[in-house]
Amino acid sequence: MNTEFLSLLRFMMKMLYVEYHMPMYIMDINGEMIDEYPIQPFNPLYTDKLQGLDLLTAQIPDDYPAVKATNFLEQYLMIPLHHNNVRQGTLVAGPFFHAIVPEELVKGIIRDYHLTFRQQDNVLEFYRRVPLISKERIYNAAVMIHYMLYQVQLDIAEVIQHTLYIDIVPSDLPAVPDEPPSPYDNYEQHSQTSYHQNPEMEKVFLQYIREGRKEDLVKWELGFPTEKLGVLSKKSLLRSEKNLAICSITLATRAAMDGGVNAEIAYTLSDLHIQAIEECQTPAEVKIALQKCHTDFVDRVLEGQRKRYSEEINICRNYIFNHLYEPIHLHQLAAAAQLNADYLSQVFRRETGVSPVMYIQQARIEEAKRLIGLSAHSLAEIAAMLQFHDQSYFTKIFKKYVGITPKQYRKNPTGGERAALIAHQMA
Repeated sequence: MNTEFLSLLRFMMKMLYVEYHMPMYIMDINGEMIDEYPIQPFNPLYTDKLQGLDLLTAQIPDDYPAVKATNFLEQYLMIPLHHNNVRQGTLVAGPFFHAIVPEELVKGIIRDYHLTFRQQDNVLEFYRRVPLISKERIYNAAVMIHYMLYQVQLDIAEVIQHTLYIDIVPSDLPAVPDEPPSPYDNYEQHSQTSYHQNPEMEKVFLQYIREGRKEDLVKWELGFPTEKLGVLSKKSLLRSEKNLAICSITLATRAAMDGGVNAEIAYTLSDLHIQAIEECQTPAEVKIALQKCHTDFVDRVLEGQRKRYSEEINICRNYIFNHLYEPIHLHQLAAAAQLNADYLSQVFRRETGVSPVMYIQQARIEEAKRLIGLSAHSLAEIAAMLQFHDQSYFTKIFKKYVGITPKQYRKNPTGGERAALIAHQMA
């Protein structure tokens, strides 16, 4: 590897460690470690450091940074290294966690692999040292490192879509024995009041399935943070991941039905995907199977929408969802759909039941609800971002669709949903 390029990498490793506290490794094209900073113990679940790094650097994209998530809950940022358009190796940063990992999950790994008492202590100590870094910071770091190396600016969405779930199981560890779900797993966990995910984020996830927003769903799954990993089985990490996946499939099934998927089809899909989850042998396989399930449901919703709406109206709906933070005028929708503006208004109202203006308002209010629940932006900032230039008008429109004011919604999001439902029932 070129000496000048190597010096740049070593400088970056030290600077990045100060900011992120992640160990950094330079691996050459043959899987040999050239350098590391700082020198630290590696995950004791691997035979040694070189074995772990060799497993990690296999099968990564040539052009994009990637985040690898392993069966051991740890995650690593992988940056392909090129010099003079020739692949030189990989910069590995990690491990790190995106979410708080309860000790019960680490003990589940210990039970899965039947570790000795000495190994157990080493594993618990290692996991306590792994830094907690949000997905947003990691993806920003990936874009920044790539730019520093190659002066090419990447879109974060591109990096998100190169997240990989991989089966990394060292050959000297025994296979994970699968266990049937226990009827007490869920009860035992909920009695501990363990928190896994912001309920507002869950609403966004279900909304994307309900509305058939496939691209947004993919970004949400890979880009949004989870504050704490859930534990739905203390006996096994694999069983816990399966139980969490089955809960997610249940929610996705309901959302798909709300989005217009026939109930019989939705329940049949649900059964098939739950069976697929139960056949998974590793946590990584569970995550991949769950992503396929969510994609399957959103595809069914999209298929129904294509049948329910004409091609021109679907074009307009997609345009609206993709430009919520920009001014949207009827002539822009008409140009996108290649229709006369007056005629488009008639067709839009006939197919959706509302005018284009009202549809845009509703979409922006749904986005406002998401921002209020998930961001620290002030209500005035949210109003301006979503093209409500008068805050009092924003409040009026918000209350019209949600039943309470934005300020009241920030204090009690579920109260707004109930108020809207009551108003709809009384109408």
